[in-house]
Amino acid sequence: MAKSTLRQFYDGLPERSVSAPKADFVRKVASECRVSEITVRAWIYGTQKPDSLRTSIVAKLIGVKENEVFKLANS
Repeated sequence: MAKSTLRQFYDGLPERSVSAPKADFVRKVASECRVSEITVRAWIYGTQKPDSLRTSIVAKLIGVKENEVFKLANS
């Protein structure tokens, strides 16, 4: 199954260190977008998509264009 750019970015984070980078990322996105961590995980796993304002916030956080946040990778 193809993965969105957001999911690829998340999957590329290190598994664990002193603090879990993936959990830190989810917390940061949730804080910046003013949503729950559960909502951010739903975005990452593709069960929900944020509105355009939150998409722009996520795009800035991961350093991609807004139209690439949920773009699926070529299989």
